[in-house]
Amino acid sequence: MGAVTLKDVAAASGVSVATASQALAGRGRMTDATRERVRRAADDLGYLANALARGLRTGRTQALGVHHERAAANLATSYFRDFLAGAIEAAHRHDHDLVVLSSDTHRPRTTAPHVDGVIVVDPIADDRRARELMELPVPVVAGEHVPSSMPPCAVVAADHATAVRAVLDAAAARGVRRPLLAAPDANSGWGEVLREVVGAWCAERGVEPVLVATRFGEQSIERHRELLTPVLAARPEVDMVLGASPFAVQGAMSVLRGLGRAPGRDVLVAACADEPGLLLEDPPVTAVELPAHALGVACVERLVAILDDERGPSAALGTVQTVPAPVHLRASTAGSPATAST
Repeated sequence: MGAVTLKDVAAASGVSVATASQALAGRGRMTDATRERVRRAADDLGYLANALARGLRTGRTQALGVHHERAAANLATSYFRDFLAGAIEAAHRHDHDLVVLSSDTHRPRTTAPHVDGVIVVDPIADDRRARELMELPVPVVAGEHVPSSMPPCAVVAADHATAVRAVLDAAAARGVRRPLLAAPDANSGWGEVLREVVGAWCAERGVEPVLVATRFGEQSIERHRELLTPVLAARPEVDMVLGASPFAVQGAMSVLRGLGRAPGRDVLVAACADEPGLLLEDPPVTAVELPAHALGVACVERLVAILDDERGPSAALGTVQTVPAPVHLRASTAGSPATAST
């Protein structure tokens, strides 16, 4: 009698070969009873899975790649560290390695990465390597929304729509009617989503939002001051500033004070991304907490599920899964703004 195969185990337990493989690897969606039945059949038949041989047969590396446009530099940020921590925890639960891919944006890759699938964190339209990865014949999950100009893939993102609407609704209760949004341009899928949410909210109230395009990842408060000074000076009807980043908010608060307007009283202020420094501002700034750790976990779980899906990776293209983003209402949105005109 020849060696017991996975097909033998599947037949003995009454499941497909794919389900038998997932059950023995501790992956896939199935009942505990099904998983136990497969394992018992494998034990009864004397089936021994050789991980290296299985990898050669299936082509699976049991490794997942993570790409960020500025991976090394962004290790200095709590967001990327927390994202990686969540991704590592989830990958290890599924017995996968997690590999941080080369992110040299100035030249194309010379080889395809030896991974089963890729997570692209904060996809940016002009990131050449992100685009190359998204065009490879392996599953890709984007950790945040994909710019409309990039290839489609599965997306796992913070629930910005619900969170930003909660901030705007709280501000409307204080009398806000004309918000200004300072958010990344179309190079960023996150920026596109923020503009859609604010635009829809304003349309429901019959007003036009004031939009200022910034560059994704811009961390200069002075640069945000330069962008916002002429707009805020020319638009006294703005009664709320919503900044995508803490840097945009800090730049806006400086501009408002220079114009003789008090942030949090004359003009309400909020951020679409929280960070500890916003608590130290005067007044403390209302902000959306981006759930980096939960996003890292969810991206790996989504990617593993796609890899295990018998329908193939194309079934996940264009799907979006969201993770709740808590809102922290603080003093910067507690006032009742007084605008110069309507």
